Amino acid sequence: MTMKKYLLTLSAAALVLTSCDLDINDNPNFPEGSTITADLVFPSVQNAIMATSCDIMFNYAGFFAQYFEQMPEANQFNEIANYSITESDQTIDRAYLQLYARALEDIEVVLEKVTNKADILAATAMRAFAFQLMVDNTSDAPYTEALQGSANPQPKWDDGKTVYLGIIDELTTALKAYQDAPDAMTMTDMMFDKNTSQWEGYANALLLRMYFRMYDAGLSEYKDKIVALVNENKFFKGDVKIDIFSDQTDNRSPFYASYYALGTTNHCASYPIISYLVSTSDPRIDYCFSVNTKDGDYVGQIPGSKALSKTWNGGDWKNANVSWVNYTLFDGSGITRPAYLYTQANLQFLIAEAYLRFINNDAAAKAAYEAAIEADFDTKGIAGYDAFIAGPKVAWGGSNDAKLKLIYMQKWVALCYMDNMESWSEIRRTDVPVLSNKKGSAIFADATIYNAGELIEPAENGLEAGGLMKRMFYPKKARDLNKNTPAAKKGSDPVWWDIH
Repeated sequence: MTMKKYLLTLSAAALVLTSCDLDINDNPNFPEGSTITADLVFPSVQNAIMATSCDIMFNYAGFFAQYFEQMPEANQFNEIANYSITESDQTIDRAYLQLYARALEDIEVVLEKVTNKADILAATAMRAFAFQLMVDNTSDAPYTEALQGSANPQPKWDDGKTVYLGIIDELTTALKAYQDAPDAMTMTDMMFDKNTSQWEGYANALLLRMYFRMYDAGLSEYKDKIVALVNENKFFKGDVKIDIFSDQTDNRSPFYASYYALGTTNHCASYPIISYLVSTSDPRIDYCFSVNTKDGDYVGQIPGSKALSKTWNGGDWKNANVSWVNYTLFDGSGITRPAYLYTQANLQFLIAEAYLRFINNDAAAKAAYEAAIEADFDTKGIAGYDAFIAGPKVAWGGSNDAKLKLIYMQKWVALCYMDNMESWSEIRRTDVPVLSNKKGSAIFADATIYNAGELIEPAENGLEAGGLMKRMFYPKKARDLNKNTPAAKKGSDPVWWDIH
């Protein structure tokens, strides 16, 4: 079997496993012992993290970032759209099991078996990303006592700051060890094909976005760390992605396979993202969304209004015609499109922010801002960048606050249907897009009162305090099995770094 066919087969098997109910105290690796090598385990790590970020979290974060809404005639994600989910709905449970019972358990196996500094860096980078994903959802996470199996089946949950500090220390240590004695990677690698310069750049990029969250959480010492990383400029090239999919059963792109290939069409476009894309004449709208079938126009649904839109539209579902999420993409490539773990656009937006906020270099900030948008156009295969970047609503200019808002708004656009989880996190960190002070019913009745791109509180909102979703609930699996799981939180309770 060729290496390409081997990876495709392994990917298909791993994606099938994403629906299994795994126990985080079970070792998912088989065969056990010395017969299994790090080279065989590491692709499973990458698959598990991909299935978490690009499938499970990709779905609910798409609602929270106000890209997705529940299609009026379907019902599967009503509770997510309305923020009425609870621990009992187990919305995060499969992601939690993927991260701990597969990714992090397998990383433990890898780190026990390798001494190669490049392999250790790659495994540590994936470990840092896995823990970051968990913290960005639930704020707390099992960390210092985690992954001990039967020796400690009920680990304590550490606060998010402790976890962030821990994984930053782990990653900087592994990075320095590799830089002091660089060697070649030996493990099978579906992300960078063993390109160690790319792994070094990915590690730096992971640190950069964590440093921003640390700084904005009030840890001022991370400003200098941000500046040092940007000045050093040793980041990955292109996009961080897994690109192994084909139009074959069980080997299609994760989001397509989970939410469209099975014959369900639950996702339609949300009003805020459609309104902003239309207002800026953004050709990338075709990548993410389809025109509706009623009048061939782009129409987004008011967040949380699925149950109300029938009444709003005179009792007829057909009058609530909205744009679909473009599962297959404009050229049909959604079936096989890569799973994106960190886009070049996202990286360049962070660099632009650093130049503007901390380095006082407007020219460099502008260059990075424009490079970010161009990278997103290129990744999505969309023409028209030159005309778009010259448009009055997106061209670089105005006060520093206006420029910063440009960076954040265009990041929101670029992450749409690419990295929904990261978009939800960045919305919470930056508070951009801002939350409209108008109710959804009022906006539906008179669109002129609404500023394009503002987020909208769901018309039916299950949050006790109202507003937007600020965190995910603890997994019910953890609640049932681990007495040290923290007391339940509300969806309106922010994660540790979200202090606004």
